[in-house]
Amino acid sequence: MLKKIIKFIIKIISLLLFIAIVAVLIYSAPFLWKRISVYPKLEKQRSEILSKYKKPVNYIKQTDYKGVFHAHSFWSHDSRGLMEEILPAAKKAKLDFLFLSDHPHSKLDSFPRGYQGNYDGLIVESGTETSNGLMVSPMDTVVLDWSKPLDTVIKQIVHSDGLVLYVHTENPHDWANRDYQAMEIYNIHTDFLDEEGGILPLVTNFFINRNKYGHWAIREIFDEQKVIMARWDSINKFKRLVGMAASDAHNNQNIRARYTKDGMVEWVGPNAETITIVKPGWKEKLLLSDPDEVGWAFKFEVDTYFLSFNFVNTHVFCDERSNTNIKDNLVAGHAFIAFEALADAKGFQYFSTDSNNHVNAIMGDSISVGSVHKIKAVSPFPVQFKLVKDGEAIDEIDDVYSYEFDPKNKKGNYRIEARLKFGEEYIPWIYTNPIYIANQP
Repeated sequence: MLKKIIKFIIKIISLLLFIAIVAVLIYSAPFLWKRISVYPKLEKQRSEILSKYKKPVNYIKQTDYKGVFHAHSFWSHDSRGLMEEILPAAKKAKLDFLFLSDHPHSKLDSFPRGYQGNYDGLIVESGTETSNGLMVSPMDTVVLDWSKPLDTVIKQIVHSDGLVLYVHTENPHDWANRDYQAMEIYNIHTDFLDEEGGILPLVTNFFINRNKYGHWAIREIFDEQKVIMARWDSINKFKRLVGMAASDAHNNQNIRARYTKDGMVEWVGPNAETITIVKPGWKEKLLLSDPDEVGWAFKFEVDTYFLSFNFVNTHVFCDERSNTNIKDNLVAGHAFIAFEALADAKGFQYFSTDSNNHVNAIMGDSISVGSVHKIKAVSPFPVQFKLVKDGEAIDEIDDVYSYEFDPKNKKGNYRIEARLKFGEEYIPWIYTNPIYIANQP
């Protein structure tokens, strides 16, 4: 009788195991298909685009510096990122600057703190992201008092030559405030919020495809942020407002483990929170290896610094690579955002010319309507150029390296969107800030 019961239990366990394996295979099938079919095709199409590179003539005198605004390090409660991890990722992504947005520790927020300075050529500026969607970089030695009204703090920072950005612009903000200088027109975390099924499909896809196609797996979250773009265009009708991009990098959607000083093992999960601290057991002996440069002996990482830094960048045209010059030219709107994992955007330019074909304004500038003969753009790769005036697309041309348009003395805010062709689809690659053509510059 006992043998029959044991055989029956073994059959049930075997059946349940078989069902579980089949269920996992069925759930994983779409992601496996991406690995063997979808992503190789995308990679081939990307290689074909890159093979068509043509270096544009430099029409804009200033240098294009590429970097990231809105990123987090160990100073934030939800990140453990150290410079030993940040710097290699930034160099691999070819960043020139990184403006951090670490969460404050208290109502009194002192600057500079965390990481600040020049790290082997990477300009790093410390900053704060508050819970109500504000990012600031005071650019000075100062103590901010977050118990004060928000508009008071904003005015204090701006009047002291600091930087104030509205982040997570899917949420309500005081859009009528006259002092804030820029807003996110794209944020990776914002884009993730509308994903059906939450994080599980992303993690499963990343687990299957991370080694070879991690950049495509992460890009599955991408959707055009049409509501945010429409809001930006609307605000620009009454206030010159710069658009910038945010990686919102935390390097915290991970499972990691490290040895503690007393010989225990700390397991760390999403949002950099401790899951447990245990004595090393069989699973630690099986999974843990020698610690890396910052002490992690086990890592399964989804949103690595590199993938976030390389996903979307802000390009700023500057006279020199310094924190203040980058800030000043961002505030001036001399910037565009680019989804860099698709293609390196260095060389892209957007400007206006006079009747003698001389550049007289670049993105972000205001210029009198009678001074503009042509609006022009150039790209290192063939793209679909789309010209947007006051929020409405008014002109479009496909698969070209250069673009020009005669505004015919019509004032308005003119910005460019550039899209790369993958298969039969044009995918957003670049959004520029507008050139403001008005009665008076």
